[in-house]
Amino acid sequence: MSLHYPKEEYKTQLRDSMERFKKSLENCDGFIEGYTLVDEKTGLFVRMIKWKSKNHMKKNVHLGIETIKNDNYEKWELKPPHTFYLND
Repeated sequence: MSLHYPKEEYKTQLRDSMERFKKSLENCDGFIEGYTLVDEKTGLFVRMIKWKSKNHMKKNVHLGIETIKNDNYEKWELKPPHTFYLND
């Protein structure tokens, strides 16, 4: 899961990038589901990608990173995202 802090004028670009990231992973072994949610109070974007295991994530996440490597997150966000690796 990651929390993103979009600049108002770049919300569309950031959301599109997050969607491309998810789509690049959808057919990977171990991918369960992915969402980009927007907090209506703060405007923060929450990206959630669920995997069957941490090993599945480690094996495949590079495909998502490769897909968005040229996207300008530094320009689009107020500050760097916070990333979490959550277990249930």
